[in-house]
Amino acid sequence: MAPKVEVHEESSILQAVILTECDIDYGTAITHYNPKVLVPLANTPLLDYTLAWLERCGVDEVIVYCRTNTHTDKIKQHCKRFTSRREDCGIKVMVVVSEDCLNLGDAMRDLYSKSLLKDDFILLQGDLVATLDLQDIVAKHKENRLSDKSMIMTCVYVNKPTETTTTTAAMEGEEERGKEVTATLVTAADTGKLLLHRRTRSKSSKISIPTELFQASSDLLTYPAAYDPSLAICSEVVPSLFSDNFDYGSRDSLLRGVIEQEELLGYSIRCQVVQDGYACRASTLQQYQRVSGEVMRREAYPMVCESSLTSHRIRYTYDPFTTTYWEPSAKFTKGNGGTSEVVVGAGTEVDAGVILTCKLFQRGNGGTSEVVVGAGTEVDAGVLLTASVVGDHCTLSDGVRANAAFIMNNVHIKSGCKLDHCYIGDDVVLEEGVVVSSGCVVGPGVRLGPHVTIPPGTQLVSRPPSSTPDHHDDFDETTRVKEADPSICGVKGKAFILLPEETNQDDDDDDEESSDDDGRSSGQDDGDSEDALMMMSDDEHSENEFRREVQESLMNGMSKKSAAENMVLEINASRHAYNVSMEDVLTTVTQGILRAGQKQDGGTEPTWPGINTALKCFVDVLRNYVRKGRDQLLVLNAIEKLMVDSPEFLPATQKILFNLNQTFEILEGEVILHWYKKGGAGTTAFTTIKTSIAQFIEWLEKDSEDEEDSEDEEDSDEECS
Repeated sequence: MAPKVEVHEESSILQAVILTECDIDYGTAITHYNPKVLVPLANTPLLDYTLAWLERCGVDEVIVYCRTNTHTDKIKQHCKRFTSRREDCGIKVMVVVSEDCLNLGDAMRDLYSKSLLKDDFILLQGDLVATLDLQDIVAKHKENRLSDKSMIMTCVYVNKPTETTTTTAAMEGEEERGKEVTATLVTAADTGKLLLHRRTRSKSSKISIPTELFQASSDLLTYPAAYDPSLAICSEVVPSLFSDNFDYGSRDSLLRGVIEQEELLGYSIRCQVVQDGYACRASTLQQYQRVSGEVMRREAYPMVCESSLTSHRIRYTYDPFTTTYWEPSAKFTKGNGGTSEVVVGAGTEVDAGVILTCKLFQRGNGGTSEVVVGAGTEVDAGVLLTASVVGDHCTLSDGVRANAAFIMNNVHIKSGCKLDHCYIGDDVVLEEGVVVSSGCVVGPGVRLGPHVTIPPGTQLVSRPPSSTPDHHDDFDETTRVKEADPSICGVKGKAFILLPEETNQDDDDDDEESSDDDGRSSGQDDGDSEDALMMMSDDEHSENEFRREVQESLMNGMSKKSAAENMVLEINASRHAYNVSMEDVLTTVTQGILRAGQKQDGGTEPTWPGINTALKCFVDVLRNYVRKGRDQLLVLNAIEKLMVDSPEFLPATQKILFNLNQTFEILEGEVILHWYKKGGAGTTAFTTIKTSIAQFIEWLEKDSEDEEDSEDEEDSDEECS
């Protein structure tokens, strides 16, 4: 049992930790040149949204944590500029850099070793845009810690569905992303204690809730798909837990470890599921588009486009009728030197030199255009913009059509170009008639055209990695480039196409496929097995690797006569490494012990002496994982399933159950009878097992009846007395 956490009633400062190396970035074409947290969202860097929100909520000190790379200086300079406008009265921002940080766990261990976290702190990602009442959330966290000294963390979720608009649906992978940002939660209704946290992996309307959760609390709250903004309020114990457990690499692994080992660790986690306020991560380009639209629609108020989050000045003119924003220095001209009608909302003032075309901001199906135009940008007549953002000092010539396009700074788009659901980096030039299809990412400095169509999903960069100074190690090892031919980039074009490594294997696979002696393609025979391997999910692969490691640990432990506590540590390390549930752990350990007895005999057919030796060797290991009646049922089910895969164990089944019940006292007679009467796990082997253990079951039933008769006699004696 871990020592109780000391709770301070008052904290001198409120800290926050922002992780800039987010779990997923926007791809090499974007983040090779600019860190993700400095990518503009509605012409404001993502990090500014996070810092401005923390400042508004009264956070005193922010630690911006990043890994050493070519972007480190950019982040430092940006944070310095942000704080310089606040002098000594604003939020304090400190950038902490690490050379070998790969995940959240590494960051927490590093901060713990440097003693930078003094008390409760806020943990979040640098791509979060939020307006939640953070002061209220922190206050509830502190209040709960005073009443429950074992509580070490409060996880924050938003209880509203992840909406998918028509424009968002057009982007690839939105469905998969939705699975990752939502979680199925089960909490105690009275305390908010987190009892189950599971990533949403399917569209099934059914939720599987372990029965033992009802033993912890009779009144449960379930949230089938709560949105997870990766926001948590942590106590000072959290970094030390990461430091003590190197298997904890993410927040999810910490949640799983604390929930499953609550009795051992002595810690608990609570959650707050908020109904009001806005919180959403621009974690991928799909979510980036979604958050951009919501910010433009003012769903993240007071985080609005017209107000600078750095200087707090009004920088854009806002038209509420069309949901459009433009910087006063932007120029909207009409063809032949004339001027067009001005389309603005009632009471909106337009500075001198700002001319708007009545066709510029076209209202889409949703009734709004949702457009942002940056400083110094020139837009010709006939340009139609819908759900798009245009950066500073860009030029858009006559006939340009842009729908859900995110155009950065100093971009020049010539007449007749069409952009749809795409990202255009800084200093890009699009010659006449270029069509940029859905899902394309055009990196900084690329030139395309004229009159070419970029295929959907293409990622383009201006230079290959080898010719990019100081950036060679930023490209993923799984990413390769090839020079774009004129049919893609145009005769004036200058670009290289980013290709995943597996894309380049197609030709090799075709070459390897050849005909055999029977006249059949050798790929036909091998294809089924290859397809089966490809269809194997990551979870199945992890489970197989976990079973292999546990079996090896048991065999080594048996030969070396390792102590039970050392074996448990090895098994738990494998469990955390492969993200395996306790149910799978107990099944694997039970079957692994019996298989270790088979190996002990040195033959293919298991014998009872070998199995009995293994049970005696690992009885304390098995007892460590069997703590409740449900755990005993899992052991029985594991034995039954072993008989399906390895029927050679059937002759020893009765002796296995007898010794687990009588000799080692791991399985209770009542649990065995219950399992027997309900038909076991329902496998094909149960009928044979039922016959082989009939004598033992009969003995258990007789013993149970004798105990009941004995209790009745004792009760009658007491009544007589």
